Amino acid sequence: MSKEEIEIEYTPIKRVKIIDYIHLSLEELAKRAQVMMQLGQPTLLDWTEGIAFYIVPMPFDSDYLAEKYLEGELVLQSIVYALMPNYSPKIKVKAYDVYILNQTPSKLLSAIARWIKTHTENGNH
Repeated sequence: MSKEEIEIEYTPIKRVKIIDYIHLSLEELAKRAQVMMQLGQPTLLDWTEGIAFYIVPMPFDSDYLAEKYLEGELVLQSIVYALMPNYSPKIKVKAYDVYILNQTPSKLLSAIARWIKTHTENGNH
């Protein structure tokens, strides 16, 4: 390979491990996001497949988790979610706007949302 050539390899996540998932009302989810923003943690909600959510990733403070990530495995500490059948770019909580990103094009986030829906509909959570 010459200096001018750059090799690009796409290596998607093949497996996601979710430690915990928390089902809230849409209002409660927005309130939590708003509190996190007030505490200085920028928080946007993701939306796809009729689910609004935010993900709390496991910190990559271990070589093991970093290695697993490079192998295509993602470990999530938790997912906090609410059912939201129709997309809206924001939700108002008191005087604050909580913004929501439509992540429908994301294969990974759509797969996670479908998993959540299946487990919520089956009464598992």
